[in-house]
Amino acid sequence: MSKYKQVYRDLKEKIDTRVYKRNTELPSENELVKEYGYSKDTIRKALSLLEINGYIQKIKGKNSLILGHGRIKNNYLGNIKTSSELNIDGKYEIKTSLESLYIIQGDKKIMDIFGSDEDNDFYRVSRSRLINGERLEYEVSYFDRKLVPFINKEIAESSIYKYLEKELGLNITQSRREISFRYATEEEKQHMDLGEYNMVAVVESITYLSNGNILQYGILTYRPDKFTFVTMAKR
Repeated sequence: MSKYKQVYRDLKEKIDTRVYKRNTELPSENELVKEYGYSKDTIRKALSLLEINGYIQKIKGKNSLILGHGRIKNNYLGNIKTSSELNIDGKYEIKTSLESLYIIQGDKKIMDIFGSDEDNDFYRVSRSRLINGERLEYEVSYFDRKLVPFINKEIAESSIYKYLEKELGLNITQSRREISFRYATEEEKQHMDLGEYNMVAVVESITYLSNGNILQYGILTYRPDKFTFVTMAKR
């Protein structure tokens, strides 16, 4: 691994674990040079990568400002994060509830997405997410059972990704995401506190393993007044 990526990963870990807290300044370039023992060019490359990924904002004449990755009103599209990882500040009380878990086979849309045949079967997992007392998220995920042979209620209500990575040893690398707004389905109305809203914000995603295999197809819906999706753009 290159030196600047080592520095990037270490600083990112410190931001994620709140060693460096949001809305505070990162140590200066000179201080980081002394801490890591690398050149100023290496430190600058690491800081640029942190900025591109939305962790810091570089301010001319000052130390970099730590943005961190929050949750409500701050969903970063450039990262694959679980709910607990997004809620690093512990500002929100979050509870995930399993609504349904069953196996499907022969669904043409799902077979086309995964590029599979009729012999393949898939887990369909639907979960609602209670945030500070309101059901603001509803998620439906499909997993290829050749890659994920077992899921139960305990796994679904804690962290599926933690199970996939730590227990099954799967290397999740990237996700293609598409954002849209549409009218809520009857299923979503049943499992979300939509109030006066009849539409939802939707993030439809396909998640890949390092070998290129599709691991998951997901539809994550949000009540539209509670979430803003954020990405970082550089000129």
